[in-house]
Amino acid sequence: MVGVDGGGALLAGGADAAFAGVAATALFDATTSTWSATAPMTLGRRLHTVTRLPDGTVLVAGGISGPYQQPFNTVAAAERFDPRTKKWTPTRTGMSTPRSMHSATLLADGRVLVAGGAKPRMSTDLGSTNSAELYNPATDTWEPTEPMVDERSSHQAVLLADGRVLVIGGAAIVARHEAAPTAFCEIFDPVTGKWSTTGSLATPRLSHQAVLLPDGSVLVLGGAAHGWVSGPVYDSHSLNTTERWYPVTDRWAPAARMPIGRDRFHAITLKSGKVLVFGGGDEQYLFAGFLATSLYDPYADTWSAVGPMSYGRTDFAATLLSDGRVLAAGGSNADDLPALTEIYTP
Repeated sequence: MVGVDGGGALLAGGADAAFAGVAATALFDATTSTWSATAPMTLGRRLHTVTRLPDGTVLVAGGISGPYQQPFNTVAAAERFDPRTKKWTPTRTGMSTPRSMHSATLLADGRVLVAGGAKPRMSTDLGSTNSAELYNPATDTWEPTEPMVDERSSHQAVLLADGRVLVIGGAAIVARHEAAPTAFCEIFDPVTGKWSTTGSLATPRLSHQAVLLPDGSVLVLGGAAHGWVSGPVYDSHSLNTTERWYPVTDRWAPAARMPIGRDRFHAITLKSGKVLVFGGGDEQYLFAGFLATSLYDPYADTWSAVGPMSYGRTDFAATLLSDGRVLAAGGSNADDLPALTEIYTP
């Protein structure tokens, strides 16, 4: 979900109750707090990325299409939504690599960096990839760029104040249904088109969140540290640890722990510079969503509780609206798919 012109938001795709990719899309009107259905995407998809471009159009890339069955139909197709015509149009060329669980970052020059993700491997497996490519909205085409240093999926990517992109952690898929979290981080320089390594996290993590702070540092929060594994795990709870990356030192340092551990949640930097953390769940109880909401003060390195959500949800969509409020929609809780959406007002 992303903000659109006029202060609203666009929700595109996702999964239904049977985990099949859906093509349905909807527009949120922030003035009336109402939703309206709009034209569906040309392809149903889940685990894709949605990026608002400088001209107000929206780019959707990759994901898994079709029903939940193996082999997964991971796609390289991308399409673009025009809020003025309310229509979707496939991009002139598709990505070079089919991928899901990747990152998409809008660069300062208007291009979009797509990096990593899970791609098809052999007959039924998915494997992490280190491939990266750039979408150029001026030509409506995808361009190759240097691959990342490490293969990863379910990672985080943050646009830095100087225009570079920091990629953080994620999963290295090592076997069918098994993945190991990684602590490795790297930086993409759009001027040179090159990747370079930077300081590693103290704790490997996937399904985490990362946000840019007002001083130019980056905060990484929560996630899972044990990966996707079969059999018993010593500690399967989600992480409550946080770390902060400083561009001056190129290194991570510990930051204040969250009140509770969580993954599959959202963290959004508000206009005040504080970070709102909401939703998600614990790896021990995969289908239960949290109501508790916390606010991080980057100036004091402290956490405080704020009003809880009205509905606990995991694997949901959220975005910062242009008026400074935060919109949350969709997700799941104990196999329930809520139509309920809610707004946080700072």
